[in-house]
Amino acid sequence: MDIFVVLPKGFCTEIQELQMTTVIEDNVHVFAAHGNSDEIDEPIKELFADVDFARKYNLMSLNSVNWSRIMVQIAHHFYAYFQCAPSLDTTPLPMVEIVVPTGGGGNITAGCIAQKMGLPIQLVAVVNSNDIIHRTVQHGDFSLSESVKSTLASAMDIQEPYNMERILWLLLGSDSRLTKMLMERFSVSKSLKLPEDLHRKHAPVLLSSSLRSQISGCSAPSWPGSP
Repeated sequence: MDIFVVLPKGFCTEIQELQMTTVIEDNVHVFAAHGNSDEIDEPIKELFADVDFARKYNLMSLNSVNWSRIMVQIAHHFYAYFQCAPSLDTTPLPMVEIVVPTGGGGNITAGCIAQKMGLPIQLVAVVNSNDIIHRTVQHGDFSLSESVKSTLASAMDIQEPYNMERILWLLLGSDSRLTKMLMERFSVSKSLKLPEDLHRKHAPVLLSSSLRSQISGCSAPSWPGSP
């Protein structure tokens, strides 16, 4: 098995970049690409969309595009609940609030599925200045900002959270046709106002918050010893 790592050049901290570029195993190939995380995702999506190519080379993704990643994170939510619930001897079970730092939306999707499975949790998606999920939850505004803003939480510097499609599908009662229609509309215009009835369905399922500090908007910090 060969592993290909693609990192956005200039959008990671020095430590993050060293973690990826100092791996010495022969089957790990690391590339720095120009562009932000969203721009790097585009050609990768095209590779997976080419079904014949993906099957020929047995392609798989290790991020939350891969359904198996979501499945593991569902278990994380159950484990967190059992660790944090004040009591498991009451009926109904007590509600536990889980705050999830959110970029691509994989972990928050896993939480939504755990809710569907009956886990009594209240989810709060917390984003940085790249707040498309926050705007979607609060105002039904699923649209891109002018640009991706660089923050110190570079893993969350994402404008197009690819798991939003899964969240919409869950909220729409597994209506694949309508989900596809909405996502195709977004793909063309990069802007989508959620129907009011769909937006209202967010409230009992998902809350959100956008955190902006004085360091948000900065590029990678100057680490000791760096030029």
